[in-house]
Amino acid sequence: MRLALVLLFLIISGHLAVSQTVESFGISAGFNAPFTIDQGLKKDPRFFGELTVRSTPIGFNYGMDFVGYGFLISPSYLKIGQKFVIHNTAGGHDGKRDVTMNYFSVPVALKLHVNDISFFRLSLIAALNFNYLLEGKETMSHIATKLKYPPNVSIPTDPGYVVSYDGVFVPEINNQIYVSKDKFSPIQLFAGVGFRADFDLNDNWSLNFDNRANFGIFDPRKSDYVQQLKTPNGPPDLNGNPGAPDLYGIRREVYLSVSVGFSRIVVTKKEFKPRSSTPSVPTKVSPAKPKPGTKLKKKKR
Repeated sequence: MRLALVLLFLIISGHLAVSQTVESFGISAGFNAPFTIDQGLKKDPRFFGELTVRSTPIGFNYGMDFVGYGFLISPSYLKIGQKFVIHNTAGGHDGKRDVTMNYFSVPVALKLHVNDISFFRLSLIAALNFNYLLEGKETMSHIATKLKYPPNVSIPTDPGYVVSYDGVFVPEINNQIYVSKDKFSPIQLFAGVGFRADFDLNDNWSLNFDNRANFGIFDPRKSDYVQQLKTPNGPPDLNGNPGAPDLYGIRREVYLSVSVGFSRIVVTKKEFKPRSSTPSVPTKVSPAKPKPGTKLKKKKR
């Protein structure tokens, strides 16, 4: 109930306040929680996703706010990709698989203002993010242990890999590149939704809070690599059949982002002038016209 009253107050205050157009630019930094939703990894008994937090070390923004809406461009260096715990045949945690994708990201967003108070703007955000891949890889690290390889997944032919009746004995590896950058698509698009709050500290500076959920539109891997997973033709699996590096499955990247920034207000101008009362001007009343056939009486001198 209190939240509803606060929102109602903000909306009413926004309509009563003097509306402005605000142009600004600034810097930001933050973090995100990425989720690699991969149906193939989900079916593989070796991998279990864990909560991952990555930084967005630096970003820039340029915004233009009008009455009721605005636009925002916020390029940044973006790090996403989830980490997975590697389980042995007994269920113990013996290592990690790290999915890493670093992008130069350029989100273009539409802001719909919930309110238009002169010093505070709360906005709903809808954005399309254009991302260019700077670095992409998947690395694996684990101790010498025994893992359960699923059918259709190739068992490495390197020394130390020994197939047994209930799993595969594997040697210790450290940050071994399992999927290299050339397997990733260089371009990715994300659709983002969320909200943003802009607090004007004074006429020159504002403090910004931005929170969004971002959904990958395409599989981040190249189509020929995905096809390789779909039709295994690599080294044999545990049954002696042609295998692939991973089980095939559709993959999408999702991340929740939080950023804080400072912006320099470069232009502020009023959209509406306050109402002012003006003195009324008396209107002249024209004399009534005589009816047809009526003679005008002459005034006596």
